[in-house]
Amino acid sequence: MDILSMHAQSQPDKAAVVVDDLTITYGQLEEDANRFANALLTLGITRGDRCTTVGYNAPQHFITSSANRKIEAVGVPMNYRLTGPEMEYQLNDSGSAAVFCGPDQLETVASVAGRCPELRVKVAWGVDAVPDGWLSFDEVLQGGSPEHPGMDTGMTGASMTYTAGTTGNPKGAYRAQGTDPAVLFTYIQLLQMSPEDRHLIAGPLYHSAPAALAVINTALGATNVLMRRFDPQRALETIERQRCTTTFMAPTLLQRIVDLPDEVRARYDLSSMRVIVVAAAPCPHDVKVRVHELFGEVLYEFYGSSEAGINTILYPHEQLERPGSCGRVCEGNEIRILDDLGHPVPQGEPGEIWIRSNSLITEYYGKPEATAESMRDGFFSVGDIGYFDEDGYLYVVDRKRDMIISGGANIYSAEVENAIHGHPGVADVAVIGIPSEEWGETVHAIVQPVEGESLTEPELRAWLADRLAQYKHPKSYEFRELPRDLAGKIRKRELREPFWAGRETKV
Repeated sequence: MDILSMHAQSQPDKAAVVVDDLTITYGQLEEDANRFANALLTLGITRGDRCTTVGYNAPQHFITSSANRKIEAVGVPMNYRLTGPEMEYQLNDSGSAAVFCGPDQLETVASVAGRCPELRVKVAWGVDAVPDGWLSFDEVLQGGSPEHPGMDTGMTGASMTYTAGTTGNPKGAYRAQGTDPAVLFTYIQLLQMSPEDRHLIAGPLYHSAPAALAVINTALGATNVLMRRFDPQRALETIERQRCTTTFMAPTLLQRIVDLPDEVRARYDLSSMRVIVVAAAPCPHDVKVRVHELFGEVLYEFYGSSEAGINTILYPHEQLERPGSCGRVCEGNEIRILDDLGHPVPQGEPGEIWIRSNSLITEYYGKPEATAESMRDGFFSVGDIGYFDEDGYLYVVDRKRDMIISGGANIYSAEVENAIHGHPGVADVAVIGIPSEEWGETVHAIVQPVEGESLTEPELRAWLADRLAQYKHPKSYEFRELPRDLAGKIRKRELREPFWAGRETKV
């Protein structure tokens, strides 16, 4: 069942995607997706091939993702903030056969594409001239047939979303069969989505949550209103002008909206907004209170991950009553709180969160050991620590693994440490997350220089410039000897404790 084709037949003139003054109807999106899908088949892309898309939010994301699904290729969104070496790693790790690239990322992707031996098709949009060996998106589109490719595809396609890696390299969270339609319908009910919605896509489509909400709204036949890049005042303008009814925003984006001056926020009619979904990081209670004051009782919060989908839900009327909680377990899911030996902990005591979900990934692509490490008796863990209260509400209080969530983006300390370690003046380094009112957490590095060496912060910032995406860079540094246990392991908890002392959670 091709859900896009169904909407194109039943409501061809309804807006599917709105970007600024551009409107793409369901009929037009269907034709463009068919053309691109057939062109890909002609170029040798077929079932199971991985196809990477990278670029600021644009209509091309909807065309390429729909085309991938129509020919059963695997969509691989890529973070547009990555450096060249990071992009090269992801293209090679995924074994991508095709890359579809926006204008702002073209120079970087083109500089590494020659070192990606499986990359056969390279397509760029939004540029007057493409590099040698590349194809123009518009020309590819015009060269494909508008007829449906004929494959019997599901509502959602296979996908691979990259998450940060505990061992230093990101991992591809691979769903070979896409998302079960029954799970989609559950999400629709949980979040009160409707075919009449005008959904504001404020976050980047390489992130799993904005992408998932875009899939849900397209499956519903609703209208997606796309922001190319987030700006808080522009978001309010768009809500008013487009009469947006739903959106997903990470806590940092909501923080930036409520931090606008009162006189700015007062200019806009926000009465159309009835559902704001927040996730990707713990949302501060103060932000929830201010969102409630600005928008009314519209906030839905969930606890989830790229690997396991939505696992809990906290409804609008519960937001101010249950500070610190991310809700109760969704129907069809199961959560266990276990100690290090795999035994259940008493109610109210923290332990590792293990999830049984209908939307679990198939595997970490090409990484059987990492997949096995995260699985236990059909349950999956991303290493979060939490507890249930007496009413069954979940609270996430810490992380077992060294992950930092800054502005909704996952950053693993091992990746940052590996990059800093490469500097010849560094003897050792520990990277931790420290509290930030704006970002939730920021990256902090404690560096132990080689004996006799004198290291400076500007020197390390210059070293990292071409090695790590800017958002992964430490915002602050210390230079000193690192504390270790008897086995020689760095005592990270001791390093984190002074920064988090007196706070209810360590995340």
